[in-house]
Amino acid sequence: METDDGIAGFGRTQHGLVTRAQLDSLGMDASAVRYRVRSGDLRRVRYDVFAIPGAPATRSQHILTAVLAFGPGAVASHETAAVLWQIPNVSLERIEVTCCRSHRVRLRGVVAHETGSFLTEEHTTRDAIPVTTVARTLVDLSARLSPVQLAIATDDALRRNTLTLAQLRRCVSGLAPAPGRRTSRIHDVLAARLPGYDPGDSDLEVRVLRAIVAAGLPEPAQQHSVRLPSRRYRLDLAYAEPIKVGIEVDGFGPHTTRSAFDRDRARANDLVVAGWTLLRFTSASTDEQIASTVAATLAGFRHDAAS
Repeated sequence: METDDGIAGFGRTQHGLVTRAQLDSLGMDASAVRYRVRSGDLRRVRYDVFAIPGAPATRSQHILTAVLAFGPGAVASHETAAVLWQIPNVSLERIEVTCCRSHRVRLRGVVAHETGSFLTEEHTTRDAIPVTTVARTLVDLSARLSPVQLAIATDDALRRNTLTLAQLRRCVSGLAPAPGRRTSRIHDVLAARLPGYDPGDSDLEVRVLRAIVAAGLPEPAQQHSVRLPSRRYRLDLAYAEPIKVGIEVDGFGPHTTRSAFDRDRARANDLVVAGWTLLRFTSASTDEQIASTVAATLAGFRHDAAS
């Protein structure tokens, strides 16, 4: 009975679907799964994905089946995400999924995209389906949609409150052009809607974050709050307990006055005294320098913990 309740619980939140990993968590081994499939209590619909009898075969279930088959971290993306977000001028001709580089599942009728710099803020859920945000979806489709279609899609999402220009600006920051992605079109969309927009003035914090994630390193927390006995500080990026590694991203402008310079040094000293290791990067830091510095720092902590 507990197993049945567990399967039903997963199905209620997943359009009537359950994965093999979830069945494992309920204590079902391979023979128990095969028995339920033979008896009709489960129906295999994709690689390691099963449907509960009676669950309606909807479009949402069809999409989620493909996403679940690719495992944790996979999301509906590109045209599939656009359809879920009701972005105009896009139809669901095939299912597209984006996942991390380690996945090698091949599914009939599904186009899989791999990424090494997928940020947490760029995916969410829609109709209980993991999916790229509207901002990331528009960036991913920027080469497929014409400039006019991209402008219409952006304005439509702004009216629906599923997108802000700030989100779109952050999403395009640090992303290089790639097959299917034409970032210059996104910059044109932003320039037409943000007075004084400068495509070269990218969000440095996002660029540093992408360099870290693209190197296969854990994604640090953004705008991490640190409370000290005397005051509270906020770090641009951080790996908190137990290692306490803070990453500061310094633009030149805010640090040109003497008072700002002095406050910044005093703040850094307070954090170091509290046990934090601080790494600092500027716009001159290359992605390789960022990744290697963070990797070496994290490796040092792992070595200390093992010794």
